[in-house]
Amino acid sequence: MPKKTRKKKENFKFKTSKGVEYQVVWRKPDRRHKAVGLCSSPRDDSPRIQISPHLSKQNELNTSIHEFAHAFFWDKSENQVAKFANALSRFLYTECGWRKIQK
Repeated sequence: MPKKTRKKKENFKFKTSKGVEYQVVWRKPDRRHKAVGLCSSPRDDSPRIQISPHLSKQNELNTSIHEFAHAFFWDKSENQVAKFANALSRFLYTECGWRKIQK
């Protein structure tokens, strides 16, 4: 049986409110970080957000919100970002019924 292949997602770029351009890369962060998502410092030469492409729809939503929050609010603690991302993703997924549509 042929191995399932995932369609490679295109990288997405955005600018924060401070004008820092980030690129979103669909790649699992290095295992040293023990994370499914990672946001690099806005002071890096090429700031990036890495998100594992192997997450459930709900975890992908939560991780995306979490890492974007880091990009926009770099000075906030991990705990503050996690609480924000968890609350917003739970609201969107559970209360609003937001789901990812496969292209």
